Amino acid sequence: MDIPIVGANLIHASKSYIVDRLEGIEDVGNPGDLEAITALQPDLILNGYNQDADRNAAFSKIAPTIPFNSALPFTERVRELGNIFGKQDEAEQWISRFDTKAEAMWEKLNVAEGETATIFLQLGKQLYVMGNRSLGVVMYREHGFAIPPAIQQNIIDKDLTFVELSEELMPDYAGDHLFVLTLDNDESRAESERLLQSTLWKTLPAVQQGRVYTASADWNTDNLLALEQLLDELPKWMNR
Repeated sequence: MDIPIVGANLIHASKSYIVDRLEGIEDVGNPGDLEAITALQPDLILNGYNQDADRNAAFSKIAPTIPFNSALPFTERVRELGNIFGKQDEAEQWISRFDTKAEAMWEKLNVAEGETATIFLQLGKQLYVMGNRSLGVVMYREHGFAIPPAIQQNIIDKDLTFVELSEELMPDYAGDHLFVLTLDNDESRAESERLLQSTLWKTLPAVQQGRVYTASADWNTDNLLALEQLLDELPKWMNR
């Protein structure tokens, strides 16, 4: 929307999808250093800690402050930003461009109707399976992969984002395609490698059919910049 940003919480600044977009933006920390924010003299503050009345009050002494729900679905976030800045047309144009590019990507991937996929997430020694949020908002959208029944029943229907999974339950959640996302540290990579070499893993039909794709856990997000780039990344993961 071409809105100048002077400061932000840059806790995710190292992520590949955002690292080249930070010029001129000061890191004000998490949940925001009041002195650092004051020094930047902002005209407006968007407070992602929207339920924190004390934080809203403190920010409001620096500049007009708008509580912003960063947990909204990504299209709703875009529209809300459009409303805040009077750029509703730009918001709708972004959504339209994204939908058009996403549809083109799914046509390229040529996923058959009813073809399922599962997103496994390795964080240290813990293995998780994702629902239809974060990366799932793209994977399970229209023209995309179908949702395996266990994910629908045990995650989505219960309004959860993910569940921790014991390895013996992997077959219950495994779809026709398996995406394994691994946190970028030694422990997570070692556990992921052990999983991919395990006897149980090798019995899964998707593994036997060569339908396993690995990527960084950085991509398990619905950050708008990440989603835009994911439409180029996903076909690369699948070699299509």
